[in-house]
Amino acid sequence: MVDLEVSSTEAIADWIETSVLVSSSGHLGRDRLDDLAASEVGASAMKVAMAIDTMAKRAKVLGDSYPFRVSDLAVLRQKSVHADRYSALLFLTPGSVARQTVRAQETAAMGNLLEEIAEAALANFWGLGGIALSFGYPSKHGRPEPFDQAVLWLAGKIGLEAGRGYRPPRRKDGGVDVVAWRQFADRRPGFPLALAQCTIQAEAFTKTTDIDLRLWASWLAMDSDPLSLLVIPGTIRSAGPDWRQLTTVVMVLDRIRLMELLSRGSEDREVRWATETASALRVHLKAGEL
Repeated sequence: MVDLEVSSTEAIADWIETSVLVSSSGHLGRDRLDDLAASEVGASAMKVAMAIDTMAKRAKVLGDSYPFRVSDLAVLRQKSVHADRYSALLFLTPGSVARQTVRAQETAAMGNLLEEIAEAALANFWGLGGIALSFGYPSKHGRPEPFDQAVLWLAGKIGLEAGRGYRPPRRKDGGVDVVAWRQFADRRPGFPLALAQCTIQAEAFTKTTDIDLRLWASWLAMDSDPLSLLVIPGTIRSAGPDWRQLTTVVMVLDRIRLMELLSRGSEDREVRWATETASALRVHLKAGEL
């Protein structure tokens, strides 16, 4: 029997999703799910029903970005543009079946994977024109290793002046894994910026204080206070105490919110394509080519 916290409806929903993903048929009927849940995770049929209801809520929020179709009779795998990223977040979730088979030395690679997904999602956080950049080291973006130089590098990327605060060279990242911002065309100071901490730890609350906004205000000359974000691969019941505890101190981006942001990227590309097409048509019309 898999060691799963069966009192958590969210965890059982994740287990169902994982079971459907690895099934050869790509679907599991309700009777089969009830039997598997009882034998593999010790969950009752009532718990399974509650988990399926949770999945239905996920499907309602994510629409076509949710890689499952849910009904009272069965759960089916379905095609989705971001199915691979959803699966990755599912497997990165603490307590998941996949995480129980991962060796300790692989956790660094898992953390990097979450940061990559967060970077792609946060590029859409501020809408069209938004940018996100991973701040961890080693960096695919060319970030210098010493923290004091890294902050200067980041300020240049964002379009800010560096602050006067002391930046310890041996500090790693100041609690920030990904930075997201949205410059205006006038390139003047005073634009939205978010600092994100990504974690695959089970105890997420301890990570809410990793980003010290007071220190960052001394490291980067920002006219507006940045947002502090906590990125996690799992899901948290919105009506539960864990969600309320976290959101009193930080904005939480869980798997569902990350997937919503990733889906906005597709919409942005369509808007950009439509805008570019319209501009091209106007050029042709002016030239009398149409």
